[in-house]
Amino acid sequence: MRCRSALLLSSLALSLSSSGFAQSEAPLQLQTAIKIEHSLRVSPGEYNLAPRDGYRVQISGQNIVVDFAGASLEGGDKKGTGILIKDAKNVTIKNANVYNCLWGIVIERSEGVKLINCTTSYNGILAPGTVIDESGEKPEDQWGGGILVRDSSKCLIQKCRSMYQWDGIDVIRSSENVIEGGDFSYNGNWGVHFWASSNNTFKNNKAIWCTTGAGTLFQALTGWQTYDAQAVAIDHNSNENLIEGNDLRFGGDAIFIRANEGPIAPGTVVPPKNASNRNILRNNDCSFSPNNAIEVDLVDDTIIEGNNCSNSNYGMWLGYSRRTQVRNNTVINCSRRAVEIENGQDGVFEGNVFGFDKPRPDTQLIYLRQNGRDKTRSGGYVFTENLFYGVNTAVLLKGTDAKFEKNISLPAQKGKGVMFLSDATSKGEEFNTITRLADDERRPVFKLPGSKQISAKPGSFVTIYVPRAPGDRVPPVIELDGTPVWTTGVSGSRVTFRLPEEFWDRPSQSICELRSFGGVAFSEPIFLKILWDRKLPRIDAVSPNPAEPNDKVTVIGENLDGGRILLNGKPAELLEATDARMILKLPAGLLTSTRMNLMWERGEGAKRAQTAPVLLTVELQQAQQPHIISAEFSPERLHVGDVLPVKMRVKNNLSYAVDLMPTPKPDFMYEEKQIYDEVGVRELPGTLHLRVTSDKPAGRSSGSWPWMFGFEKARLRAGETTTVNAKTRLMTPGEIEFRVGLVARGVKFLDDNLYRTIITVLP
Repeated sequence: MRCRSALLLSSLALSLSSSGFAQSEAPLQLQTAIKIEHSLRVSPGEYNLAPRDGYRVQISGQNIVVDFAGASLEGGDKKGTGILIKDAKNVTIKNANVYNCLWGIVIERSEGVKLINCTTSYNGILAPGTVIDESGEKPEDQWGGGILVRDSSKCLIQKCRSMYQWDGIDVIRSSENVIEGGDFSYNGNWGVHFWASSNNTFKNNKAIWCTTGAGTLFQALTGWQTYDAQAVAIDHNSNENLIEGNDLRFGGDAIFIRANEGPIAPGTVVPPKNASNRNILRNNDCSFSPNNAIEVDLVDDTIIEGNNCSNSNYGMWLGYSRRTQVRNNTVINCSRRAVEIENGQDGVFEGNVFGFDKPRPDTQLIYLRQNGRDKTRSGGYVFTENLFYGVNTAVLLKGTDAKFEKNISLPAQKGKGVMFLSDATSKGEEFNTITRLADDERRPVFKLPGSKQISAKPGSFVTIYVPRAPGDRVPPVIELDGTPVWTTGVSGSRVTFRLPEEFWDRPSQSICELRSFGGVAFSEPIFLKILWDRKLPRIDAVSPNPAEPNDKVTVIGENLDGGRILLNGKPAELLEATDARMILKLPAGLLTSTRMNLMWERGEGAKRAQTAPVLLTVELQQAQQPHIISAEFSPERLHVGDVLPVKMRVKNNLSYAVDLMPTPKPDFMYEEKQIYDEVGVRELPGTLHLRVTSDKPAGRSSGSWPWMFGFEKARLRAGETTTVNAKTRLMTPGEIEFRVGLVARGVKFLDDNLYRTIITVLP
C-alpha cells in the first residue's frame, strides 16, 4: 500500500500519556509537513512525501515515543529532510525507514533523543570524485546523508543502518552522544564524522567500504584522492571521543584525526588551530585501507590501542602527533610501512606486533623522521616490549631520538637483525633486546590445541587456545588463509577473534586455513569451516582471475538469479545468467593492467541487494600496451623567447583500437608558465594523451606535468603508429632537462619520464 494522504489528528481530543500511546488512538497516516508532539504509532506503509519548509515530518516535545512500525518515508528527489527532530527532549523514534531525501533524519537543538532500529540509506550523495573543502574549518554538513546530529547532546543512535550515500552520520557541535550497534557502510565520504563534537562514543558499529565510489570502485584506478573518504573522521576541536569495537575495513582511511586549519602562532606548525585531542581509538578492525589504517595528524594525546591495522598502505601515519600512546596493536603486511611519523614527539609504543609474513629484509617497519621543512622537533619516542618480524632493521631514525627496551626481534635473515638504524643527527638507545629465530630458521613449532577443524558463522566471534611465549605482552596473531583477523579478546591462552561477514575482497570460501603466531613462530594450520547463510546471494568463485582482456569471466555462486554484475560500478555485459553462474564480457578498450571491484546486485534504490566487492585483476603485459617509441627535442641550444619543438611517435601495441584525446591538436604551443587547464584543456576519460615537462617548469614543482597534448585523430588502430609535434616557448635561462610521458586518463602513466634531454637556454 502506498499512503499519500493523512488523517488530521488535531481534531481528536485524545488523552495521551507522556511515555506511551493512547489506548484508543488509531495509527497515524503521514502527510507532508506533519508535526508530531505526542506519543503515537505510525500506520505501516510506504509514504511518498514532498518536502515543505525543508522537512517532511517534524517531531518535537518531551518524553514521547514515536514508533514508525517499519513505515517507509520516500523522498524521491534527494531534497530536504525526511524526519526533523527539533527542540526535543527525551524523545524516542523507532523503526523508521527514510530514503531519497537530502538527509534522512536530522536531530537539532535536542537532548536525550533516541533513534532505535531506524534505516536512513540512499539519501544525499555527490558524484564519485567530487572534491569538497576538507580544511576542517566548516562542518561540510550540507551535502547530505543518513543522520545529522547538530547542536544536540546525550542522544542514543542504536541499531541503525545508514548506507549508500555521501555520509552515514554527521555529529556537529554535539556532545555526550552514543552511536552503537549500527551499520554505516558503503558511504562515499564518511561513515561517521565528528566536527566540534566531544565526549561522544562510537562503539560496536560497522562502517566498511567507506571510499570514493562507496565500495564500487577499485581505489587505485579512480584517479581521485580516495584517502579523503574515511570510515571515521574527527576534526575541528573534537576531543575525548571514544571509537571502540568497530569494523572499519576498506575505508579510504579507517580512522582520520586531523587539524588542517593552520598553526596558532605564525611561523610554526604545532600546536594548530582547533586541534582534536585526547581521543581514544580502541579495538577496531582498521585493516585493508588503501591509504592509512589510522591517520592522526597534528594532534595531542591520542590513545591507539588494540587495533588491527594490517594489509593497508600504511598501518599508521602520525605526522606531527604528540604524546601518542600506541599499545597492543597488530600491524602486519602493510604495503609501505607499519608506521611512519614526521616531526612527531614523545610517542610511546608498547606491546605491539609489527611484521611482514613475506620477509622484506631491506625495508624498515617504522620510520621516524624530521622532515626538514620546518624546525619542529622529532623525537622522545619510547619502544617497550614490541615484536618485530620479517625485516632485518625494525626502525629507521632520521633527525630523531628514541629509546628501545625489551623489544623482540625475529629478523628476516639469521645474524642480520638490528633494532634501529640512524643517521648522524639521530640518537638511539637500546636495552635488553630479545632476538629469536630468524625467518629463514623458523618452522611451525606447535600445534593448536583441540580439533583439527572448527566451524563458525560469518560475523561471529570464535575462541581458540593459542600457546604463547611466557611473559610476552604482544597480542597473538590469528590468520585465515594468510590474512590477519580482528582479535577482540585475549585472556591467557584463550584468544577470541571475529570472523568477517564476507571473505574480505575475495570470493567466499567454505574451508580456510587458520594459523596463529604466538611470538615465536606460526602454528601448524587447522581448518575453519564457514557456515554461510544459504538464503543470501554469494560469490564463491571468479575465473579466470587474473584474466586477460579478451577472456570471458565466469562468476560462480548462490542465489544470483535476477541480478547483474558491476565492474568498478558499471554493469557488465552478461553472456549467461543463472541462479548459480554468470558469464560476462570484460569492458572493451582496456589500456593497461587493471584491477576492478566486481559486485553482484539486484533491484534498485532502497530495495537493492548486493554482495561485497570481489577483486578482479585483468593483466595486460607491458609489451602489449600503447607506448611512446621515440621522442626528439630539437634544437638542444636556443635563447630565451625561442620555441622548443618536440616530435613524439606513439604506437598502439594492443590487439584493438584505442581512443585518443583530440585536443590540443598537434603543433599547439604553450608559453612556459602556462598549464593545460589555463588554456581550456581538460583530460578526457578513457583516452590517451601526451605530457611534456622539465625539471624546472616555471613556477611549479619538478614533479608536475603542465603541458598536455592531444592527437590529430580520434582513434589509433591496432598496430598503428602516429606522430605528434608539440611546442613550448622557453623563458628561463640555464640547462634544463625535458622529458615526455604517455597517460591513460583515469588509469596511470603508461610511459613516465622518457627520452630525457638536456636543453641549454641562453639569455
